[in-house]
Amino acid sequence: MALEGAGRARTAPAPRWPRPRVTLGYELAAVAAWISVIALTATGAVHGLHPAAPAAAPAGETAHHHHVIPAHQPHGAPGPHALGFGSLTMWTLMCVAMMLPAALPALAHVGENSLRRRRQRAMAGFAAVYLAVWTGYGALLLATAPLWSRPPGRAVAAGALALAAAWQLTVHKRRALRDCHRSSPLPLSGPRAAAGTVRFGLRHGGACLRSCWALMAVMAAAGGGGAMLAWMALLTGIVAAERFAAAPGRVTRLAAGVLAAAAPAVALIPAAA
Repeated sequence: MALEGAGRARTAPAPRWPRPRVTLGYELAAVAAWISVIALTATGAVHGLHPAAPAAAPAGETAHHHHVIPAHQPHGAPGPHALGFGSLTMWTLMCVAMMLPAALPALAHVGENSLRRRRQRAMAGFAAVYLAVWTGYGALLLATAPLWSRPPGRAVAAGALALAAAWQLTVHKRRALRDCHRSSPLPLSGPRAAAGTVRFGLRHGGACLRSCWALMAVMAAAGGGGAMLAWMALLTGIVAAERFAAAPGRVTRLAAGVLAAAAPAVALIPAAA
């Protein structure tokens, strides 16, 4: 009987490796963007997203022109010149680090609802459109920098934090955050599939922009160095919590309190700006 029972015994199935997530490449891209921002900041290649300070006047001109802008500016204060391509590139890198994680559920939706042969192409198209929305917003901020960067750097940062705290409590924020959690049916093949991916990228990117534009405006007003990295970490945590929390409305209200408390602190403590 024992031998007969042993003969009927089933061998355990061979262990199977878990199937890799379809968004793994984009998760690694966000991590790589964080590492790049940290490395650029640590080496002094990045000094925040403020407009660059004006170049020093040529020798001999300062004594003859009294209207020349002083070479020294307060720490963290923006200069009057518009930002160039390098700063827009830095902004895009920060968007990959901060906003791409919030788009992972949408990317997974695109990957899981696309045919295998066009899955990577569809996900890349969605990510490109999504990041293009945020890059366009960054270009707008940089183009208008001579207007909003005239006050001292601490005043700009404190004002951006106060604005972000106020926006968190509006009905428009709640509607935009709700739209960020919505998916969209995607055609499987043909030109309609490509158009559907682009349309979903625009819709999702627009919803995230309406939800988080004020938070990212804080990054445009932030100074460089460790302070910029600290703000990046805080705001990324807020964005991710709002996207993945079971009760995002509660996270939104908590974030509003944190941002409202940070605004006067930034205005009074130079190092925080």
